[in-house]
Amino acid sequence: MTSSDKKDEKKNSKDGTRVFKKMCLDGKISTYIGTREFVDHVGHIDPVAAVLLIHEMDWFAENKEYKVYAEITATFRYGRDDLDVLGINFKKDLYTDAMQVYPVKGVASCTTKIQEKLLKKLGSERAFPFTFDLPAGIPSSVTLQPVKNDTSSKPCGVEYCLKTYVAKDMHEPPDRKQVVDLLIKKITHAPDTQAPQPYIESAKNFMMSPNPLHVEARLDKERYIHGEPIYVHITMGNQSTRAVKKLRLSVKQVANICLFSNAIYKCTVASVEHDLNVQPSQTIAQTFSIRPLLEDNRDKRGLALDGQIKSEDTNLASSTIALPIANREALGIVVKYIVKIELFVSMGGELKLELPFTLSHPIPEHYEEDMEPPPQPTDANAENINVELDESGAYNNTLLSTQADDQLLIDFESNTLTSKETDA
Repeated sequence: MTSSDKKDEKKNSKDGTRVFKKMCLDGKISTYIGTREFVDHVGHIDPVAAVLLIHEMDWFAENKEYKVYAEITATFRYGRDDLDVLGINFKKDLYTDAMQVYPVKGVASCTTKIQEKLLKKLGSERAFPFTFDLPAGIPSSVTLQPVKNDTSSKPCGVEYCLKTYVAKDMHEPPDRKQVVDLLIKKITHAPDTQAPQPYIESAKNFMMSPNPLHVEARLDKERYIHGEPIYVHITMGNQSTRAVKKLRLSVKQVANICLFSNAIYKCTVASVEHDLNVQPSQTIAQTFSIRPLLEDNRDKRGLALDGQIKSEDTNLASSTIALPIANREALGIVVKYIVKIELFVSMGGELKLELPFTLSHPIPEHYEEDMEPPPQPTDANAENINVELDESGAYNNTLLSTQADDQLLIDFESNTLTSKETDA
């Protein structure tokens, strides 16, 4: 493949719009959703917007007592599935909401551009949009890292599930063959505005020393993106009679499990040491860097990670940014980060300081455009949908290689809709 072909392929993959689809086992309904990540903006949360497609309209016409419902649930799983005994499940629902999607009550309206495009392609006679508006203060998707290579059970943590199902009543247990379960996750993006730089100063007196060791420390900013290095600026004025021999810099994750009782777990996710030789009456100003990464902590069980969908890779859990609420249990797992500075002096003394900071995600490209309401219908907006195929008719592995087995890439260019069914 030539370099120009690679550039064209890269361009085409960017032009495509990614849509996720899953069909129930008996083939009656499918659910389409434009994204499986929903962003918490602290004051509000992106709506969960999806489209229901009914494949067997004649069956519903003959069995009018059956309806299609949608339900979204946030669940805190605090035990392994194989430990469930005597009907006791080690999980708790932190948030749940449900609605009737078909037959439509009132007028079904689109709230995002992707919903509108799907409706135009699938046909408004058998495609029905629905939207959940999530309230502020619900938990973010957080997973507690299991033992390495343990895939026997779902990991503990907070997970979200969007379910559509066929039943006679909303509260009636549905037939598993008529259920579509889609795992989704709620994440937090770093706001555009920066908070004040974390800063701390401290002084410590030592025995037989008339003057203290004075230290000032600050970070270059308060909010960091996953993978970014953290720069720590330290100024030391050593007026004591002891020499500063070593500096240890570490990043600690503090996870507060807000279920039943508050349990706090601290884990070091990055650590570096530097040899120093700051003699009495000497002053120095120096900058040190440290980078917290999940790649360096794969073997630490119980580490809080951002929520995972199936076996996709993830990163360290983002900092919890939430409005004050009365019921902290509804937050599930609250995650914070601190930079810990330890200075070791001769004859056994030490000085410790801590600087809090926020670790989060950036706002992705084209995010604002994808999440805004659809424009007024015009002929120019009537795009078509198609899953791109290669010459042999197989799915383009370059475009689909990072997708889970119930996902597909849709390109709003062609005239046909081709779907890939899976067992997931």
